[in-house]
Amino acid sequence: MVVPRGPRILVAVALICFVALVVTFLHRDAFANLRLRPDSLWPSTHTPAADDDDEHNNTTALDPNAHRLPSADSFHAHFAAVTRLKGITMAEAKAGCHWPDGQFVNFQFVPDVEWVVKDRSDEEIAARRRAWQEYVDGRSRDESLIPWEEVKDKFSGRGVVVLAGNDQTVMQLKVVLRRLANLRSTIPVEVHYWDDEMDEATRAELAGLYQPLSFNDLSQPHNIVRVKKDGKYINYQLKNAAVVNSRFAELLLLDSDNVPVLDPAVLFDSRVYQEYHTVFWPDMARTRPQNPAWALTNTPCRMDEYEQESGQMLVDKRRFWYHVQLAAWMNRGEQAAYYNAFLLGDKDMFRFAWHALKTAYGRPRKWLASVGTLNAGFFCGHSFGQHHPDDGRLAFLHGGAAKFAAPELLRWNKAHLGYFRHYKRSPTDEDPSVSVRAGIVWDEAAYMPNRSAQFKGMVCNDITDAEPRSLDDLLPGFDREFEAAGGYWKLEQEGEAETQAAAGG
Repeated sequence: MVVPRGPRILVAVALICFVALVVTFLHRDAFANLRLRPDSLWPSTHTPAADDDDEHNNTTALDPNAHRLPSADSFHAHFAAVTRLKGITMAEAKAGCHWPDGQFVNFQFVPDVEWVVKDRSDEEIAARRRAWQEYVDGRSRDESLIPWEEVKDKFSGRGVVVLAGNDQTVMQLKVVLRRLANLRSTIPVEVHYWDDEMDEATRAELAGLYQPLSFNDLSQPHNIVRVKKDGKYINYQLKNAAVVNSRFAELLLLDSDNVPVLDPAVLFDSRVYQEYHTVFWPDMARTRPQNPAWALTNTPCRMDEYEQESGQMLVDKRRFWYHVQLAAWMNRGEQAAYYNAFLLGDKDMFRFAWHALKTAYGRPRKWLASVGTLNAGFFCGHSFGQHHPDDGRLAFLHGGAAKFAAPELLRWNKAHLGYFRHYKRSPTDEDPSVSVRAGIVWDEAAYMPNRSAQFKGMVCNDITDAEPRSLDDLLPGFDREFEAAGGYWKLEQEGEAETQAAAGG
């Protein structure tokens, strides 16, 4: 039987509609599976990250208030827009900073380092930029972001995260723990270490100084992100790993040589943290316009921004789980060898991860103070005084130089009213766009009579144009509090060694 032409057309149309409907449902399921795959977090419906001249790059989903997004997975559309951004050139990145000729600017890195003398090529920048973008959007062949849904139940609460174990960091950690106990803090502390750096006896001793205290061995397979230890002393990647692997949802990353002045628990309630859910404290130096990190992260150089001083950092992983992963990715494996040439380990990798992902971060109202000693007119700043995010109260004294002080220098200063006696603050410390004369100086301790032949001096920091003032104006009697926390442990160790030597003789 021959079917009339009209009905045949209707049957054909019906079949086509049925096939289209089936294909639509199949593709819907495929797209859903694509979004849920661990190695491909974001819908692959956008074009690859573009470093070409595509005039149709769509930035409509780029959220100017991304720091207010309520959860890590709220960033999906924002990240898709980030990886579509047209890449900027080195020239465009450098143009953001234009200090007048002759104006002093305290830059990180000396002026003859290779990438300052000669710009990295735009081709290199584009390739390296593409690598982190592919890591973020799931197109990398090597590794990709770990989905928040897979790990969110592993994190809860607030706490302090400290990395310690090698060399003198355990002794420094004891000072931090005693100080927290003396402040009557109850904030949980989590100590991260590597393998046999910290034995059971040491962990028991630390637990006797402060509670609640817990430990995490970063070398063990239970960690979410695994890293390798490169050597005995410098392993900045372990700090990134401690942040990612910490059991806390909201954490304060604290260096072992950083003495809390205030109970750290109060910082989570600051207005700055409540707005940005991060606080990145400033360093003394600025990032050079030639630094490849600006172009790599599609960020024009900023004149109102200091480098990050990561001896303390607040972050909420519930919101920024993917951000801290990107910072950790920059600091491990082959990427670490590249980025460490201009970002000095974990320092600033957090800041540039936030820049890369176009997310504002919180900053304290005041720039740092230099805290130290004034002897015979010579000021030696051995610690950074970092402030409460909202006001002028000192919150931390980060002894980046103090930890290298020789025992005889400590002893002499302790006998002369203490090692924490003076401070300097810039009169423009609430305006980060103002360039301040600051930097590194060398203390030969010419003021100290009868120096030993072994004494070699030490590095100090100084805010040159600021006048030194008594630290008692800000922290009355702090040197006694430092001593009560065991801060002069080098002198105690020296005394014990002398006693043992005398007994042996």
